[in-house]
Amino acid sequence: MSADRNLLELIASEIRPDATEIRHLGTGGFACTFRVSDGSDVCALKIIDPSVAELERVDRELAAIQRVDNSHVVKFRNSGTHTSAGVNYLWIEMDYIEGHSLGSALSGGQVFTPLEAAQVIRQLVEGASAIWGQKTAHRDLSPNNIILRPNGDAVIVDMGMARHVDDDTITILPTPGTPGWMSPEQVSSSPTHGDWRSDQFVLGAIGYRILTGVRPFDGANAMERWVAPATHDPRPIRSIEPSVPSAMAEVVERMMSKQPFRRYLKATDLLADIDRAIAALQFNTVVDDRPQRFGVHIGQLKSWAEDGFLSDLSPGGVIIDIRAGNRVAEFVDSARAAGAGAVLDPATYFVRSPQAVQPDAFKALPYGDQPVLTGFSDEPARRAWCKSVLDEQMTFAPETVISPYFYAGEGEQSWISESLACARVYGELMDEETDPDARASIWTTVAVHSAWLSNSAARETLLNALTGQSMQALYILVHTPQPSFGPLADLDVLRGMRELLEVLREAGIPVIVGKRASSGLLLLALGADVWSCGVSSNQMNMAPHPETKERGGPAADRMFVPTLLNLITVSTYALMAQSANAHLVSIDTAPGLELLLQNPTLENLTSGQRVLLLRHNLLAQKSKVDELAARPSGQRVALVRRWVEEAQAAYTALPPVRSAGESSGFLRVWAEALI
Repeated sequence: MSADRNLLELIASEIRPDATEIRHLGTGGFACTFRVSDGSDVCALKIIDPSVAELERVDRELAAIQRVDNSHVVKFRNSGTHTSAGVNYLWIEMDYIEGHSLGSALSGGQVFTPLEAAQVIRQLVEGASAIWGQKTAHRDLSPNNIILRPNGDAVIVDMGMARHVDDDTITILPTPGTPGWMSPEQVSSSPTHGDWRSDQFVLGAIGYRILTGVRPFDGANAMERWVAPATHDPRPIRSIEPSVPSAMAEVVERMMSKQPFRRYLKATDLLADIDRAIAALQFNTVVDDRPQRFGVHIGQLKSWAEDGFLSDLSPGGVIIDIRAGNRVAEFVDSARAAGAGAVLDPATYFVRSPQAVQPDAFKALPYGDQPVLTGFSDEPARRAWCKSVLDEQMTFAPETVISPYFYAGEGEQSWISESLACARVYGELMDEETDPDARASIWTTVAVHSAWLSNSAARETLLNALTGQSMQALYILVHTPQPSFGPLADLDVLRGMRELLEVLREAGIPVIVGKRASSGLLLLALGADVWSCGVSSNQMNMAPHPETKERGGPAADRMFVPTLLNLITVSTYALMAQSANAHLVSIDTAPGLELLLQNPTLENLTSGQRVLLLRHNLLAQKSKVDELAARPSGQRVALVRRWVEEAQAAYTALPPVRSAGESSGFLRVWAEALI
C-alpha cells in the first residue's frame, strides 16, 4: 500500500500556503515528496502518510538526516507536525536538489568515462561515509536514490530506510531494500542485515553499473533480482570494459565481496584507494579511439564551396551528389585538397519515383534512364543494376561509395531489404576487384521514415535487419514530417535513434547520420560517429522519393546561431539582434561578421551574401562538433545537456520566434532524450 498522493498534496498546500508552486516529485510506501517554491526559495517537502507509516522508520529517518552534514547528502532544514481534520501529519523539509536521478541517466544511455565514473563513486562514498560516521546506515541505496546535479556532482537522497547500527532491526518482509541493489546479507536476512558494509556493497554495485554500463545483478522478475546478490557472481569489470584501469576495478570488486568482512573495514581506507585510482586515471586519461567528425553534403553546384572554403572548413568527409555531373571530379579534387575523404552519393532513391518527376540530372545517369524500380526480379538482375551504379561512382575514384538505397516508407520493409541486399552486392563486387585503385570503402545505406524508429516493433525489425549482415559503416537517412530545417523534436524518434546507436556501437559499426540539420549535435552526443549535412532543405531532412513536380515557394535564408542550437530565418535573427538581449544571438565566424558588415539588417541578400551566410552556417556547426568531439565520450551527453540549458535560457530572454519551425520546443524534447 502506497501513500495517498492526492491527500498529501492537499496537506502540502496547507503546510505551505505561501507557496507559488507545489510539484510532486515522488511517492514511496509511506510518504510523498514535493518540490515547493515560494518565489525566492525552493525546497523539498516530504509528508508522511500516518495511515501507512511505520513510526519507528520515520523517527530513524528524521534522526539520521539531522545528524549528517555533507555536500553529497541531501541537507535537512526543518521538521514539524501539521494537523488536518484531526489527523497529525509529520513533515520534513530538505534542500531541493536540482538535477535528475542516476537511475534515469543510466537507463537513458548516459555513458561515463572511467574517470567520471570513479569521481561519482568517490562522491557517493564520501557522502555515505558522513552517514556512517553518525553510526547510521542508509540501507536503501540505489541509482534512483541518487541525484546528479547539472554539474555532474552526486547527492544521496531519500533516507527512508536509515537506521542506527545499534538499533534492533525492524524487518519489512521479505527484507528492506530495492531488488538488485541489496547486499547478500540483506537478501538472506542474516543478523548483520543492514550495517554500513551493506551500503558499501550496494555502492560497489552502483559503481559496477556506471563503469560497465551493465547491471551486476539482474533477473527476469523482481524475485530473481532480489536473490541475485546472494546467488550470482558478476563478470569481472575489465572483461566487460577493458578501458577501466585495474586499480579502479579492484576497488569496486572488493566493495562487492560476498562476505562483509572481506570488504573495506575502514571507510578511510576505501576513500584512499579510490583517490589513488583517480590519480592514476588523471595521469593517464583514456582516449576515445573513435573521434567524432562533421561531414558536409556538397550537393551539386555550390559556388560557396569554392575558393578554398573546404580547406577552411576541414570536414571529416565530403559527400558529393553524383548528379553534379561534370563537376563531380572537381569536387573530388577539392575534397582531397582539404584533406577530407570524397564520398559519392548515387541518389538512387529517385528510381522509385515516376519518371515524369525524376530530376533531369538523375535521368542523365546510366542507371537513371531505366524503368521505375519496383524491386528486383532475381539476384542476377540486382547484381547487374548494382554494378552499373558502382561503375559510375568509381569513374571518379572516390575514397568511399554510398551503396544504393531506396526510401522505405512506413511499413515498407521490402525497401530496407533491397537497400541491404544492394550493399551486400557492393561488398561482393568490391572484393572481386583486383586493382587497388578501383576499390573504395562502402557505407551501407538505409533511408527510412521516422516510424521505423519511433515504433518499437518496427525498430526491432530494422535493428534485426541491420545487424544481420556485415558492414563497414552505416549511413542512415531519416525522413520526418517536420520543417526541413527544424531540429528533431519527436521524443520517440530520438529514443529510437539512441537505441539504434547503442546497438550498432556494441556491434562495432560506425554510424553516419545524414541530412539532420542541427539535430546532428544531439545524435553525436548519443553515440553517432559522423554528422553530415548541407545547406539546402533536402540536405537537412531526407526527402522521400518525389511524387510530383510541385515545389514549395522560395526557401527562406537561415542562419545557424550556436547559442540557440538552431537554424532560424534571417528575418527572425534580425529581429532578435535588435532586441535588448542582442548579445545572445551574436555570431563570430568571419563570413558571418562580413555578412553583417555588408548587410546589417539582412534584407534582400545578394547571391554573394548568401554564400557568406551558408559558409557561416557550416563553420559554426563544425565548431560545435569540434568542441563536442574534444570531450571523452562519457562527457558528451553532459556537454550537450549544458548547451540545451543555455539555449533554453537564451530563448526565454529573446522576442518570440516567427514560425513554428523556429520554436524552442525541441529543446525540451532534447533534454528528455539526454536523460
